[in-house]
Amino acid sequence: MVLIQIPEGKTILCDCNITQSNKDNVLRYIKKALGVSEADMLLNKYGKGSLIDIFINTHRDSDHMRGLKIIDDEFGVKEIWDTGVPGTTTDSSEYREYMNLKRNKGSEKESRKYWDFGECRLRIMNGKHDDFSDANEQSFVVKLEYKGKGIMLAGDTSYRSWKEFIEIYYTEDDLYSDILLTSHHGSISFFDDPSDSKNYYTSHILKINPAISIISVGYNNTHPDTNAVKLYETYSRGSNRGNKVFTTLEKGNMLLTIDESGGWSLKCNQ
Repeated sequence: MVLIQIPEGKTILCDCNITQSNKDNVLRYIKKALGVSEADMLLNKYGKGSLIDIFINTHRDSDHMRGLKIIDDEFGVKEIWDTGVPGTTTDSSEYREYMNLKRNKGSEKESRKYWDFGECRLRIMNGKHDDFSDANEQSFVVKLEYKGKGIMLAGDTSYRSWKEFIEIYYTEDDLYSDILLTSHHGSISFFDDPSDSKNYYTSHILKINPAISIISVGYNNTHPDTNAVKLYETYSRGSNRGNKVFTTLEKGNMLLTIDESGGWSLKCNQ
């Protein structure tokens, strides 16, 4: 889950995975981050306000949209951006709950588009593609650009999304990012091209050239892949303190701030 607060007043939430075990902590964190009062919460409960302007669902896997109804009930969501691609599993309660919300508040967004919110530009670089059948390969890739800095959210994309779609359209300057939220919880699918059994695919990360790569992963998870972590270590430039790869499992919630001068800071365990 990525909570984005744009200086011009927009609040965007990208993906969510709320479970019974993390629900209280997640809601408490969002409330604190938004700085909402009890009056704000009451306004939302009575239908007079929504605190989340946009919810971006990178793809319809349950671990990317589980608990959205809880978010909507607590804070209000004005609109939902969706790929238009069915999920891998469509008969779960989470999927039905999400689709009910999408029918009322959702719109499908095309890839290779951008939206400007004041000085912040939001790009959707990947999405629904007729040549792809896998939902992960059609996951949204979102890039935020502000004050000359870039943040890349890679969704659950594999190497193929980049090799056959994203890199064909976008330049190296377009892809360059200071922070990379890595693909698919640190899965090796981001680098593993079956057509080349000797080498990992690295053209995309060479162009992204992140200072820091962040791997979002929870407890009791098969990810991240150790080879993928090594590749992120190799191809990340490092912060001014030499940090290259962080995982949410080790560092908890992270707060990234970009200031008016374009400088950025990343605080862990928030």
